[in-house]
Amino acid sequence: MLELLGIAWSAWKLSAKRLGPVGGTLFAVVAVVGFVFLRDYLKEHYPKLGNAVEKAT
Repeated sequence: MLELLGIAWSAWKLSAKRLGPVGGTLFAVVAVVGFVFLRDYLKEHYPKLGNAVEKAT
């Protein structure tokens, strides 16, 4: 859970100046959802790569 919070914070900080606070929040939500879907897809279809992503976070 903390890695998702870290991804959300990083995405928000990087995009808030460019898109504003609301746009940054939306971008952070999309980034976290995309990361979760990508992680689950990799675990299901490419187990070695999914494990590598899991260990990296």
